Amino acid sequence: MKICIVGGGSAGWMTASTLVKAYPEWDITLVESPKVASVGVGESTTQFFRQWLHFLGLKDEEWMPHCDATYKISVRFHNFHEKGDKPWQYPFGQPRNLGTPDIWFYNAMRYGWDTDKFAKDYWYAAACADENRLPVNSLPFYDLYRECGFHFDAVKFANWLRDNYAKPRGIRHITGHVKQFADDKIYLDDRVINADLFFDCTGFNGILNQSEWVDYSDYLPNNRAWVTRLPYKNKEEQMVPATDCTALSSGWVWNVPTWERIGTGYNFCNKYISEEDALKEFIDYLDIDDAEGKFRLVEYNTGRRKEIWNKNVVSIGLSAGFIEPLESNGLLSVHSFLLFFTRVMDQRKVITQFMRDTFNHACNMAFDTFSSFVALHYSLTQRDDTEYWKAVGKIKYPDIGLLSYFKNLQTADSTTYDTNIAFGTYEGCLAVAAGHGWNPFNATIMSEINFNGGVGEESPAAMFEVPPWTGIDSLPRPYDYYKRKLYAD
Repeated sequence: MKICIVGGGSAGWMTASTLVKAYPEWDITLVESPKVASVGVGESTTQFFRQWLHFLGLKDEEWMPHCDATYKISVRFHNFHEKGDKPWQYPFGQPRNLGTPDIWFYNAMRYGWDTDKFAKDYWYAAACADENRLPVNSLPFYDLYRECGFHFDAVKFANWLRDNYAKPRGIRHITGHVKQFADDKIYLDDRVINADLFFDCTGFNGILNQSEWVDYSDYLPNNRAWVTRLPYKNKEEQMVPATDCTALSSGWVWNVPTWERIGTGYNFCNKYISEEDALKEFIDYLDIDDAEGKFRLVEYNTGRRKEIWNKNVVSIGLSAGFIEPLESNGLLSVHSFLLFFTRVMDQRKVITQFMRDTFNHACNMAFDTFSSFVALHYSLTQRDDTEYWKAVGKIKYPDIGLLSYFKNLQTADSTTYDTNIAFGTYEGCLAVAAGHGWNPFNATIMSEINFNGGVGEESPAAMFEVPPWTGIDSLPRPYDYYKRKLYAD
């Protein structure tokens, strides 16, 4: 099989590394344009990035010190539900055995618990993140080497994969700008390259795949981001094991602490705030003096290709689609779709339409699920203090994926909760919903339960209080651990 990957960056070199690992016998060429710079925004991953690293056989100590990488165990949200509300979390890892979540939500309504404690009651990572502790050697509560995500410099990561994984295993690297794609060939300034299969890693340009665009902007309206990198003021305190997301007037700011600096950006919609005013609001939020020359504007469209594998072109990364980075979906789509491809392709020698359709079905479902998960963060808000947040509350969110699940829960009767409120697919969504103050056991449901005979003899609330996590104070702070284990030199 002759393969041509067009485009470098994270998407291109992750594609090259995946393919050369899965199919070392293939003839693989990567073409990278010197005229196109990497977007370089995707510096935060989900916990599922671990699976891809395992597929490649990479250990943390091999690549992390070269990419300014740090561990990520949770995502914290500020001001998303109401302005000035308490932060809440979407933590990583497996929830501890406290019974099914329907029991917790029932007791929360019965005894007046704040739903923002849902995450910290069930997830060790949430408690550790709030204490700025890194849960190393914390089994059975948490397995850092299976259940964490990462913060890192995406440009350094792409370069490391290029020089230390892909090229040493035989990937041919050509520098050149694509002038035309036609007749199963790409035309460069000085040569023509043909292949059996092309991978489009050309970012937002998507120059190879011209499949129809499926737009998500009706319910995910953000379309701009001001991005920058800031030095630490205090590494020991600011290098937390979590991505922080803070809602502002017309969007939200992310904070990604890598080893060398903090990556941050303001994701917003230019329908409700001008680019100039967004930059001013962002600078005011950061509380910095000299902003000149430090900020870069990224424009994007939210949506996906209808056929991510179209004829002999497979889109990976931004060329396949983009959902605003609220839950680090950018790199998630890259490694997820690459693993989808290897499953569909297996060791087959002939590509069929059924294989394309299977791959596209998986990718489209993933994008729809990603988009519905991100939309959930907005759909449950109670903010109406700006035009942006008023508009968010008026959006008609589609009946897809996780949004549909919560719509069904909200209108279910009291007899269905014990089977529908479950961990597994929905555990992250339950944390997001609880952070927004959502509890399916509302006054109506409690009335139904009481009408049907209640739950038996009343017991004091203390009997249902969740025992606190132990041993967190003995865990290392992230900076101290990295300095000792990864960045000692």
